[in-house]
Amino acid sequence: MTILDRLTADHDEFKGMLKTILATKDAKQRGQLFEEFKSKLTTHSRAEEKIFYRPLEKTEEGKTEALEGTVEHDVVYRLLADLAAARQPEAEKWMARCTVLQELLEHHIEEEEGDFFKIARKLFDRAALEKMGKDFAAEKSKIGASTHSAAAAE
Repeated sequence: MTILDRLTADHDEFKGMLKTILATKDAKQRGQLFEEFKSKLTTHSRAEEKIFYRPLEKTEEGKTEALEGTVEHDVVYRLLADLAAARQPEAEKWMARCTVLQELLEHHIEEEEGDFFKIARKLFDRAALEKMGKDFAAEKSKIGASTHSAAAAE
């Protein structure tokens, strides 16, 4: 499975999770779903930056997109932190922030699956994209394990 396949699968999962979060009427359940979403999205984004964006940054064709993608991730991290700190998934402002997060994420995914993927297909052959896919999965596992270890220590 190529990195592009893995990223698309994750993107589809995240869009579905956000839709569920925003549709959930129970605030406690919404908060729990958000924490799972935040953990998965952060793991995905960190692995994506390392395994996908870094190689793109090293190329003339992909540098601008990779840098912009990293900045977009930074904006999403700040919004995730704001939502986590608010701890009021029943509040209208929390829901508004989550809706903005959904809009940002959809925009980011659209750009990534369009421009980024087109550039990646041009720059990297299938074998390289498959290796990046394996590396991405391994990096997600590594980040997830270290995140769970840190949470258990708290």
